[in-house]
Amino acid sequence: MKMVRCLLAVVAVAATLSVNSAWADCCGAVNYNSCGAMASDAGSDCGCGSYTVMRTRRKVVWETEQVECMRNVMRTVYDKKMVNVNRTVREVSYTTQEYTVRRPVRETSCKTVNYTVRKPVCETEMVNYTVRRPVWETHQKEVTTNVRRKVTENHTKTIMVTVRKPVTETVMKNVSKVVTERVPFTKEVTVRGGHWETRQEIIPGRSYSKRVRGERSYEFDPCTGCCKSVRGCPTTVCCSTPDRTVCKKVWVPTCETRTVSGFNCVKKTVCEQVPTTVTKMVCEQQPKTVNYCTSSWVCEPQTKMVCYRTCKFVCETRQREVKRVRIVCEQMTKQVPVCKINWVCETRTRQVPHVSCRQVCEQKEVCVARRVCEQVPYTRTVRKPRVVCEQVPVTVSCRPAMGRCFGAGLGSKLRGLFSGCGNGCGAGAGNGCDSGCDSGCSAAVAAPSCGCN
Repeated sequence: MKMVRCLLAVVAVAATLSVNSAWADCCGAVNYNSCGAMASDAGSDCGCGSYTVMRTRRKVVWETEQVECMRNVMRTVYDKKMVNVNRTVREVSYTTQEYTVRRPVRETSCKTVNYTVRKPVCETEMVNYTVRRPVWETHQKEVTTNVRRKVTENHTKTIMVTVRKPVTETVMKNVSKVVTERVPFTKEVTVRGGHWETRQEIIPGRSYSKRVRGERSYEFDPCTGCCKSVRGCPTTVCCSTPDRTVCKKVWVPTCETRTVSGFNCVKKTVCEQVPTTVTKMVCEQQPKTVNYCTSSWVCEPQTKMVCYRTCKFVCETRQREVKRVRIVCEQMTKQVPVCKINWVCETRTRQVPHVSCRQVCEQKEVCVARRVCEQVPYTRTVRKPRVVCEQVPVTVSCRPAMGRCFGAGLGSKLRGLFSGCGNGCGAGAGNGCDSGCDSGCSAAVAAPSCGCN
């Protein structure tokens, strides 16, 4: 990769020097790897003017290429191996051991206990108490009150009353009525008609097969000298019934145009004057006598006896029984069971386990992992540079000759180095210009410049 980068840098420098080359001695022509040819042609005419030359331009093209490479891949491989392993084996042995335990022995006895009981005693006692008793008394008194009495009076008055009286009049009224008239009309109508025709149709006969016995034949018997009859073989014969002609009626439809006449009923609205009797109400004033009454209230004093009651309280002494409860203490005796525990020593036997361990050597198959490096092929995409030369037309202005070509130094040598040309153009070599082209030297003599194809 470092070599590729250095190569790209040198190519870029060479391209820059080729563009910025100095003016040559050949009438102002730039250095296009064939300065001598241009000087020989343009040296005689170093006046004013310009001409077109073909310039060689180098361009770097990147190409994509698939490269097969190898890379290292680490893979884990498991190998089976027999290994000595120590396994611990536990062995249990039992020994008889005597031990002493204390066993409880229960003894139950009765004990007399004295206790005090509080007993309730009920007593009845007479108690005096005072109560207040209400005493009601009835009295009468005379009371004078004002009473309102209604007084009614009858009166008569005359009033005017409006009365509606019917009046009958005869009025002519416009009445519209619908009248139906018959209007004659005539129109042509297309109707579907037809007629019956008698047609003959031939019905073919039915085919059938039947077996027909063959005719008898007579043969002469030379042994007996008599003729005997021989029955014929039956054959199948196809027969058919005769055709028959049938007459049938067929309806033939036709379209006919007929003239139809008739009447249409047309409704018309007719207005007529019709006498009508109208009754209307007329208002009249008439006198009327009306009876009415008036009411008034008159106060009158009245006297009446009113009864009323009075209450007063009288104190009385009464007696009642009161029950009282008195608590009396009483001594009582009861038997209480008493439990006594005595501990008795006993000797017992038990099996005591003893565990002993020992190491046993065994072989065990184990998997041992190891890393293995392998070469794995893979495809990689690589971009490679390639220098391509192309001809570009350039218009050159003519200047007076300056004596020698400039730019024939480092730029021309680099171009010659990378182009692979061992020798320059013949015309340019005489003037010290290096072309650096593989081909096109013969064209450089004929043209103003030599280029690479």
